[in-house]
Amino acid sequence: MKALGIIAMIFAVVAIFVPVAGPYLTIICGLLAAFAAGPGLTFGAVAIGVNILNVAFLSPSLWLMAGAAEAEAQGAGSNILLGMGIVFIGVQIVAAVVLLIVHSIWKKNHTASEAVV
Repeated sequence: MKALGIIAMIFAVVAIFVPVAGPYLTIICGLLAAFAAGPGLTFGAVAIGVNILNVAFLSPSLWLMAGAAEAEAQGAGSNILLGMGIVFIGVQIVAAVVLLIVHSIWKKNHTASEAVV
């Protein structure tokens, strides 16, 4: 599980510098981070945080696509931007919830196995 967290962190940093596919790469990174429970909890949480910062502040392609859509449809671009933001940030929020659930299950199973031994 630690490896998933490390890979998710690497993908999160790479997604910052990838021009067009970067926001979509954050979805894959969120899926990897969602299952990084146990020793990989910190890595998964950091990856989710970096993804949220990437989508909210660092993704120029997201803003360029929204600007092009706004220029084309005179005001509809803000709705497109809002929808894209909801999808990309929503995936990260769901990944964080799944990470917490998976980690609590892992922790419960890990402490139960220590009690038996």
